[in-house]
Amino acid sequence: MMLNFENNSGGAPSRQKQLEFWFQSALGRSLLADQRNNIALKIQTLFGFHQAELAVSHRVPVGNPSSLGHKFYILPEWEQDLPENTIISSSDEIALESDMVDLVIMHHSLDYSDNPHQTLREASRILKSGGHLMLIGFNPLSLWGGKKLFRRSKGAPWNNRFISGKRVEDWLTLLDFKVPALDYHFYGLPYKHNSLMNHFMWLNKILNTKVPLGAYYTVLAQKQVGSRIKLASGWQQRAKVVAMPLSKVTKTSANKLSDIPPS
Repeated sequence: MMLNFENNSGGAPSRQKQLEFWFQSALGRSLLADQRNNIALKIQTLFGFHQAELAVSHRVPVGNPSSLGHKFYILPEWEQDLPENTIISSSDEIALESDMVDLVIMHHSLDYSDNPHQTLREASRILKSGGHLMLIGFNPLSLWGGKKLFRRSKGAPWNNRFISGKRVEDWLTLLDFKVPALDYHFYGLPYKHNSLMNHFMWLNKILNTKVPLGAYYTVLAQKQVGSRIKLASGWQQRAKVVAMPLSKVTKTSANKLSDIPPS
């Protein structure tokens, strides 16, 4: 069942929607194919049931290869023909209970978010202890990051944030995540023409994924903090009011009080 917690405000396309359109270009499709291959290698062995994908779009899924049984999307805007397994909710205030998801996939969610810190905190909040976070982001230290700096027109993907993988790793550490894997991928040049784009693709087979020069990075992290324990209603006991007897004022004591001269 599709749940809607946000209204579509209309107006110019958001950075997220522009990124969806860009992934339909030749350069975008080439990058997406590479991302899907690398993401599949990391998530296909994970276990659990609930998988939340903070997706660029339901038309650009990356989490299908996982073995988790219940997969759903979290998207910020309603549109026609959305799949039933979609929750319409802002990424910086996700409309889900805490500690309920086994795998959260963030496909460039920090890149196009207006508040990336809060978006990451919300992803951490809905994730169970021991659950996994799969995060994909553009690398500012790559040739793609260089093109972003010097490009005058800021269409997608160059209008996205390009937050460094090391900074994201620091944020995750502060949120008590274990980060065993930060890898960099894709050495295709950021040009539409295939001859230019494929000029350095041979580097994908030579360079180690730890060399921080690829167009994008992937982070697979595991949540270490404990889940909150919900107090069952049967455990909650109201405080008992104990009646205490009041002391009686006897006639003799009353007479003694009356004998005290006024001050």
